Amino acid sequence: MKITTYIDEQLLRRAFKASRAKTKREVLENGLRSLLSEIQRNTFISEFDHLRLRISPEELAHLRS
Repeated sequence: MKITTYIDEQLLRRAFKASRAKTKREVLENGLRSLLSEIQRNTFISEFDHLRLRISPEELAHLRS
């Protein structure tokens, strides 16, 4: 899909430097993938946070043996 938009130049330069991407497209696609990954991770945590196991390190070691 082709879109035209304004992106802060300094933000784009920082993203290039941090990601070592070679193209603007690569920077944007990596950013969108990271955003979706973070949203999915946060959704998973919020949905399953109540399932935390109450287990001591000793019990865990026993279960592993």
